[in-house]
Amino acid sequence: MTSTPDLAAELASLGRRLDSVEARLQAFGVPEAGPSAPVGAADAPSDAPAGASADAVMSVLERPAAPTAPRGTPAAPAWGPPSGAPAWGPPPSAPWAPQPQPQPQPAAPWSTGLPAGWGRPPVAAPGAPAPASRATAGGARLLAWTGGAMTLLGVVLFLALAASRGWGTPAARVWSGAVLGVVLVAFGTWMHRVETRRGGALAVAGTGFAALYLVVAAANRLLGLAEPLAVLLALVVAAAGLALADRWRSALLASGIVVGGAVLAPVLVEGPLLVALLLALQVAVAAVALRRGWSWPALLAAAGPALTASVVVFDSDPWRILAVLATALLGLAGAALAVRRLPDGVVGGLVALAVLPALVLGPEVDGWGGAGIAAAAGLLALALLAVPGVGSRLRAALVAVAAVAVLEAVLVALDGPVATGTLLVVAVALAGTAVAVRDRLPFVVAGGFWLVGTLLAIAVDAPIAALVDFPQYPYLVDGRGQTAELVGGIVVSLLVLLASVALTVAGGRLRLVRPDSATAGIWVPLGVAGLYGTAGLIVTLALLVSPERTAFTVGHAIVTVSWTVVALVLLARGLRRPALRVTGLVLVAGAVAKLVLFDLVVLDGLAQVAAFLGAGLVLLAAGTRYARMVAEAG
Repeated sequence: MTSTPDLAAELASLGRRLDSVEARLQAFGVPEAGPSAPVGAADAPSDAPAGASADAVMSVLERPAAPTAPRGTPAAPAWGPPSGAPAWGPPPSAPWAPQPQPQPQPAAPWSTGLPAGWGRPPVAAPGAPAPASRATAGGARLLAWTGGAMTLLGVVLFLALAASRGWGTPAARVWSGAVLGVVLVAFGTWMHRVETRRGGALAVAGTGFAALYLVVAAANRLLGLAEPLAVLLALVVAAAGLALADRWRSALLASGIVVGGAVLAPVLVEGPLLVALLLALQVAVAAVALRRGWSWPALLAAAGPALTASVVVFDSDPWRILAVLATALLGLAGAALAVRRLPDGVVGGLVALAVLPALVLGPEVDGWGGAGIAAAAGLLALALLAVPGVGSRLRAALVAVAAVAVLEAVLVALDGPVATGTLLVVAVALAGTAVAVRDRLPFVVAGGFWLVGTLLAIAVDAPIAALVDFPQYPYLVDGRGQTAELVGGIVVSLLVLLASVALTVAGGRLRLVRPDSATAGIWVPLGVAGLYGTAGLIVTLALLVSPERTAFTVGHAIVTVSWTVVALVLLARGLRRPALRVTGLVLVAGAVAKLVLFDLVVLDGLAQVAAFLGAGLVLLAAGTRYARMVAEAG
């Protein structure tokens, strides 16, 4: 057994070593240990040798600490010893020690082996913004720009109040506003030198340039500054602001300057001169926006002259046509330069804005002159297809703009059945072109012309009311048939039928229309329009032959039979094509419903008998044949 002196010496040595361990733990930021005894010592049995107990405890507590990893090293699990180090608990050489308890995951090589949260907090990667700064950055910018807007409102209120109460001379008021604007721009420039202040610097500088715009407007109104000089000063302010935005590479500042100029320019001038001012601003912005690839400043700068010129066309100013022409030419030139520098969607927006005043001017001029203006705008937009680098989206946008211009030209120059027929003829021509060049884009444009022409036919030129009731305007007036209207209805109904068939065939050749439910959204409307065209053609022809009720009823009887025949053709073609089969059955149901709900009520005499007998016999004969075909196919 160990003697008492030896035991005392061993305990003293153990105390010194525990003090050393406590000092090391405190160096790692661990709170001071309480009065509880170490786990190893407390769990040791009372009859174990004291030396073995001390050695077991110290083997745990004096495990060598690995060197601390430098900051920025990726964190590893916080618990446990390094790889290859002994596990927690007494060493395996002590058979008397209790079984080790399950402990958390091992620590990384640089870990202290202490529970999570006792060591140093994780260090963020260099340059990574804190979550709080990301969350509040947008709010800070919003607050700064809101403050700028309030400052501008205060300047306006001050100028108005000073003018109403006679504070100072007009020159003093103008110069005070100019000083405020210059000070704000200078202060914003000074703030921009510090990176953390640049968000506020943009708002301050933008407020300063807007204040200078107000000063130029006030000088024009209060001091009688000539309009050309006022326009020149406004352009100088805009150029300075855009140069600063270009230097700071801030699209937000450029957009603010553009909006300020567009909003405050009407205070300076009006009419075509206002369009000229905004066009000059657009040119100045385009030089910076195209260089930096900024989309929003370019769009905002193009919207100003386009909208202003669209309003100016309603004035009687003789320069309005020149203003519209300048807007279209400069806008399209800017769009051509932006083809390779801005996204296709933005360039398409620039083209649409450039053509907009011409499209507004066309109906205002009316006649062939207005049609020529609209058509010329469409051709200019279509000419951009020759610019190298035009993508598919931009190509579609250019064709759409040109199609709208041509559509307007037709409606402005023509009216009545001639306009409707022209639209349907254009639809047929475009459908043939789509098949010839194997391109779907002309087919889509043809669909647009077909839709407008069909709607005009149903509403005006071959009205549905004239097909379901007798007598009805415009085909019959005071019991007399109107030959011109009847001939127009016949031609329009025939063109609706032909255009519907042409689009269906072209869609099938381009694999856009298939006899299945996936493309039902295309061929079902085409089929319904074709049936309407068939009904209008038959009934109108009957009324042209004899504008009497008998002819009207005979025409409807023929329509019912024709619908039945078409339904049976679809059923025959749909033996292995469910979509066609379903469509045929639906059309049969429609024909039967027309017989019961319309023909039985409206028709009378032999026409009613003919309708029922004709449709019934056709259905009976064809139904028998169809049943045989189904059996043979099965």
